[in-house]
Amino acid sequence: MQVDLNKLRTFYILAGTRNYTACAEKLCLTQSAVSHAIKKLEAELGFDLVDRQNRQFRLTRRGEYLFSRCAGIFDRIEEALDGLAEKENHPVFLTLGAPVEFGSSVFIKGMEPFIRQYPHIHLDFILDASLLTPLLTDEVDLIIDCVPHIHEDLVAVPLLREEYSVVAAPAYIAEHGISTIRDLNRCSLLSFDRELGWWKNFINALTEDAGFGFGGIIRISNVRGIINAALAGIGVGFVPRYTVLKELEKGLLTELFAETEVLNDQINIYLKRRNFEKQVFKDLIGHIKSLKLT
Repeated sequence: MQVDLNKLRTFYILAGTRNYTACAEKLCLTQSAVSHAIKKLEAELGFDLVDRQNRQFRLTRRGEYLFSRCAGIFDRIEEALDGLAEKENHPVFLTLGAPVEFGSSVFIKGMEPFIRQYPHIHLDFILDASLLTPLLTDEVDLIIDCVPHIHEDLVAVPLLREEYSVVAAPAYIAEHGISTIRDLNRCSLLSFDRELGWWKNFINALTEDAGFGFGGIIRISNVRGIINAALAGIGVGFVPRYTVLKELEKGLLTELFAETEVLNDQINIYLKRRNFEKQVFKDLIGHIKSLKLT
């Protein structure tokens, strides 16, 4: 049986992205061209690869089998090309992902030495709260995230434990007489959500007799907004501690209830399993792990 390798590669990319639009963008083709290539390949093979009876993208049993076999072949080709590019210092393009606050205030700043050491590696950054889908569809090559991701295609590399702090402006603390957790009953809490899911690490660390409550909730959709609102005396914020180190040092914010053992989150590096052993990713992970991230 002979098939067109270009069509086979199109199928491999489509099966990896699980999305016709993403596949078309990756191959610089139109969506109709991708669809046409898959149908031609199916005609050459004599069986369906994509289950078109399902609303969501799904491969047939034979499609899944072919994809698993193609993975080893195209991964080895990609490795060979990467090896040649590395020896010749050919440009390597990687896209890295991270949450907005961590990415902008810590991660990007720490990558300058890596960029200087490896001038042939071009880095782009996507800063977003939702990073799993872009990683699985190869829109990004590596992400740093505190959200746990369990997937058979991914490898997780532990990076650090993320510490949190309850903070407020000194004037706000004095005005509302905050000295105990019970005093939050007359305060506004700054949160991503009205259900206080954002505060769960603090709330879950409290005992039943702590008397936790609040006077109101002000919803703010990102960490920097919460910090600025706390600085302005609008309410009490709950934020990753690394984001307010300067404000705490300058006395612009005060850390409340430091004796409370607030639960921490695990921050991991995530990447595709097929990339884990590649030298460029080993160098990248080694640099990230060497950074002073808090």
